[in-house]
Amino acid sequence: MDNIVREVLKTKITGLRATAFQEALDRIYHCIYGEVGFQRVKQKHDGGSDGIVNGEIVLAAYAPERYSLNDFKKKVGADFDSYAKNWESTHGKWEVVTNLEATAQMIKFVNGLKNGSPIICIEGLLQKIDSQTWTVKMAIFRALNIPDHYLSNDVISTVIEDLIQISDKTDSFEPYEKPAYIQDKIELNVSGENLDSFLDEYEEYLAIFPLISSIIKSRSQQNVSSIRSKVRSTYTSLSGSFEKRLSELVNIMSQGKTQDDYYSHNMRIVMVYFFEQCLFGKKPKSEEHV
Repeated sequence: MDNIVREVLKTKITGLRATAFQEALDRIYHCIYGEVGFQRVKQKHDGGSDGIVNGEIVLAAYAPERYSLNDFKKKVGADFDSYAKNWESTHGKWEVVTNLEATAQMIKFVNGLKNGSPIICIEGLLQKIDSQTWTVKMAIFRALNIPDHYLSNDVISTVIEDLIQISDKTDSFEPYEKPAYIQDKIELNVSGENLDSFLDEYEEYLAIFPLISSIIKSRSQQNVSSIRSKVRSTYTSLSGSFEKRLSELVNIMSQGKTQDDYYSHNMRIVMVYFFEQCLFGKKPKSEEHV
């Protein structure tokens, strides 16, 4: 995540208190681990558990209205006593999750309660989220009611950077200008049965194209030229209908991230952007100058 996205997420999480943080933590962990990997525990009958990860790790959440070390020791100590009584015999691992920065005293106290038990502070929680796929990240942002556009900007930047890494160093770069007769180009390339759906898809993506253009213009001409060469040569090497070649192009360019639906979706947006820029596909006479 870039610094802006990270700060937005951090501000959201650190602003939560008590049960609001625990409820948000439920949503975050559910997005990461799924129904099977994360078990919610009803607050009134939790027995010292604020959630169970992978059937073995019992969580203790801490997000006070106002922090003090004594309050931390009292709350976490009570949670551990309940855990030891109700869960430890069947769930051997225990960890504390907080939206605060962890101090040395907090870490020492938790380790003293159960040797080897970690405290996941706000930075640890952000790192855990950042290590997820873009699909999971988006699910987390939506679960926390953070607007999509923060992550959309970040994933498009990542797609462009990934394309730079896999591209050759040839060809030239033309700046973005929407073709005057894009519908002619689409009709020439897309089969009749898929024409309406592709036009709808294109109209949906149009709002993202200025962002893609801005990000591309911020990169070096050599890097952008490399992307263009890689995309063009890869598409040319494929066979079949335009739709089939476009789908295969997206899969190839996504490399090891094809299972990350949100990343692949944004890679497709970037590829359609390059199609619009006449980087590949048949050109109508009205665009032969491009």
